[in-house]
Amino acid sequence: MAKVRCISNRGIKHELSDQLLGRIRETNSDAAEHIITAIKDDSNCMDFRFNRHTTSTNNIFDYFNGGKLHMPEDICPQKFNEELEFWGLPETALESCCFTKYVSYFDTLNVLSVLEEGECKRNTMFEIVETMARGHGWRSIQARVWSVMEYPTSSILAKVYLYTSNAIVLLSLFLLVSSTHPSFRRKLTKGEWFDYFTSEEAELFDDYWFNETFYDTNILLPSNVYVEIDALWYLKMITLAYFTIELICKFIVFPLPWREFITFLNLIDVLALVVMYMSLIMNQVNPKEEYKDSGHDIVYSLQIFRIFRLFRLVRHTNGFRILVYTLRASVGDLLVMLLSLCTAILLFSSLAYFSQDSAFAHIPDAAWWAIVTLTTVGYGDIYPKTVQGRLIASACAVTGVCLLALLIPVLVNNFLLFSSHYVGIERRQNLKKEVLIRKSSVAPK
Repeated sequence: MAKVRCISNRGIKHELSDQLLGRIRETNSDAAEHIITAIKDDSNCMDFRFNRHTTSTNNIFDYFNGGKLHMPEDICPQKFNEELEFWGLPETALESCCFTKYVSYFDTLNVLSVLEEGECKRNTMFEIVETMARGHGWRSIQARVWSVMEYPTSSILAKVYLYTSNAIVLLSLFLLVSSTHPSFRRKLTKGEWFDYFTSEEAELFDDYWFNETFYDTNILLPSNVYVEIDALWYLKMITLAYFTIELICKFIVFPLPWREFITFLNLIDVLALVVMYMSLIMNQVNPKEEYKDSGHDIVYSLQIFRIFRLFRLVRHTNGFRILVYTLRASVGDLLVMLLSLCTAILLFSSLAYFSQDSAFAHIPDAAWWAIVTLTTVGYGDIYPKTVQGRLIASACAVTGVCLLALLIPVLVNNFLLFSSHYVGIERRQNLKKEVLIRKSSVAPK
């Protein structure tokens, strides 16, 4: 009598022919091990029951019987991956219509892992600080002060500190911007002019100061020498003192491992303070350098680091964090965009130069024109004048529009993906907090 072998999955039976059983054995999978173990040579019938996803099992048995493998619509790709692993089938066995959807799902998971890892680390650090704050001793004091300085949602005092800190940052940025405007400048006093001149020039300048004439002196007064008004200087000292005290406090009360202290914003705070102190020291050591083109200008140009304090205003904003995660996850796409743009710039700048158009004196000039055209800015400072030059410019403009239309939506899609996923993460955290609050409220005292 021929042996009748069948396996049953949630009431659906599948007969196992010798050929089908051989294919299953070749996979060396968990399913093959379970089925082979269940077979008894001395029995004419083997009824092996197991509990797997029904539609996936049907599709997989169709594949073993010579059909094509498709992923069911009613299953998560991650769950289907578990089914493939159970039956020992490679992902490449999927048909192209399902393989694209399958792969795109895991690509999306890889992108979202940037957001989940970042938020998980942030929440973990917050929980560690909260736990330490509930303790006793110096570590508890550190954690409480750090919570006030870094976590605005931890208390009312933390929100007050946040608003105060943001106001000081805005004041610092206002001082930097206003110090470059003529309305906030004044002429030098007599004492400041003496700082500007050498001792010999100062003696001659003393006569000029009273006589207001150039005839008795050999001094040519520069027209671009100025200083900021005194009120700005005093406000600058206030902001400098505030940021200095704040940074010292952060060093003292930081409760976590020190490698966590090295962040972008903390580095910016340190660099901005170093630049401001260097400027003050140089002014005290050699006041004349403040009014002349010298190394002081290099230090002054480094004041740009103060602009980066603007990130402190938005670091607790969800949209800003999502944007940062988007850029981190889209580094590859940004590199592709940059490479495509550089290729187009080199191509069209070379074509424009060799078109013999007088507007393009050399390829670097043509490259500037290509950048402006490809990015659809169109300054109009350089433009072609010949027919062949205009044809090349037209192709360059159309190419720029196509590049932006094809590459920018990738960043937009990632941002929308992170935004929608972040909403889910927040809701899940809020639900967990509600559950903990309910449990603590009903717990016996």
